[in-house]
Amino acid sequence: MKGDKEILRKVTPMETAACAASHYCENGMTVFVGVGLSLLPAQLAQKTKSPDIAIVYEGGSIGATPAGRVPWGIDDTVIQVNAECETDVITTLGCMAQGGRVDLTYLGAAQCDRFGNLNTTLRGTDFTRPAARVSGSGGAHDLAVGSKRFLVIMNHRADRIVDKIDYRTSPGFCEGGKSRWDVWRLPGGGPAAIITDLAVLKPNPVTFELEIAEIHPFATLEEVKKNTGYRIKPSPDLKETALPTEDEIRIIREDLDMTGDFTGWKKLVKNREEKP
Repeated sequence: MKGDKEILRKVTPMETAACAASHYCENGMTVFVGVGLSLLPAQLAQKTKSPDIAIVYEGGSIGATPAGRVPWGIDDTVIQVNAECETDVITTLGCMAQGGRVDLTYLGAAQCDRFGNLNTTLRGTDFTRPAARVSGSGGAHDLAVGSKRFLVIMNHRADRIVDKIDYRTSPGFCEGGKSRWDVWRLPGGGPAAIITDLAVLKPNPVTFELEIAEIHPFATLEEVKKNTGYRIKPSPDLKETALPTEDEIRIIREDLDMTGDFTGWKKLVKNREEKP
């Protein structure tokens, strides 16, 4: 892998992650999205190669194509203005998610362990006095249980991609192997991938432990290993992540993340102008 940092003068790590995540969408899918960065990939896919996906928001909007910008949350008016259906949380998380009617879900996480279990609740081991409280479950647990597959977008740090999470909010592959299905009897398919600002991690087909499947062109294998909190292995067919196309970058910057708050592209452009 090249580890060419010069690439970061043109594209941000999170733009790369969002584009890689968007490629998991296929026409005809029902795709559930969260808030923040996990909103971008589905909307990017909808504007590029997969226009015929139905995007579902926890607040009850179904089949919306956001008007003017990426929404800031699950009840933002830009996803309500042209939604095909407006319903409620019981329908989206109950009937749809728990009923197995969601093909793919995008989630975020504060921590992810080697079997793709997620923590969005707290940091620290003292639950009465945690080091920090995070956003909480919201619909993440319901979606991680019921979706056919889910995908996580997050920063890659040794205290975030860990051997054991501080609190299990949402199940991945539980204790590894077939434990998700044989022990916990969960219906969904578990995480398809964990996509970070350095790499794409995918489950081993036998152990279901996360391995390095792809490395972004501006990162190295050593960098990924150093920033992982367990002894992570590269996949036998390890490859380099494809960089975003010019069209994908244009759509992110002009149609979706116009302020740069989610992907950080405005800071990149500013630094490039100050240091040509």
